[in-house]
Amino acid sequence: MKKAAKKQTKYELKPEVTVDGDLITVKIKFKNDKNGGHPHVIVDELEKNHVSVGLSTHAKKGKNSPNYKLTVNPLGGTEQSFMRRQGTVAPKKDYKTPQKGVMTPNDYEKAKTYGEKAKQKHLEKTRKKK
Repeated sequence: MKKAAKKQTKYELKPEVTVDGDLITVKIKFKNDKNGGHPHVIVDELEKNHVSVGLSTHAKKGKNSPNYKLTVNPLGGTEQSFMRRQGTVAPKKDYKTPQKGVMTPNDYEKAKTYGEKAKQKHLEKTRKKK
C-alpha cells in the first residue's frame, strides 16, 4: 500500500495544528492563574515557554476591556466564546490537561497575531535584562 501524500495547506502550522475542512484543530491547555485559571489556545513555543491566548465566556474583562468574539466555541460547547486580546508567555509547567479544540481560520489568525505581540514583548524584556 502506498502512503497518502500529505495535503498542502496555505497556512504555516505546527505539527499539533491541522486543517480539517473550514476549521483548524488547535491545542488547548488549562493554565492556572491567581483567579483559578482558564483554558488557553497554544499558538507557539518559545524555548521552555508556551505562547498562548486565553479563552473566556465573558464579553469583557476587568474594567470594560472587550474580548474578541469567536465565531465557533473552540471547546465545542453551545455557549458563546471569547478570546482575550492579550497573549501570554509562560513556562510549559504552568499548563495542564491538554485537549484539542477547533477555530475558524480568521479566529486562528487573530490568535496568532495576539500571540506574536506577546512573544515580541517577552523577547524585548529578556534582551534588556542581559
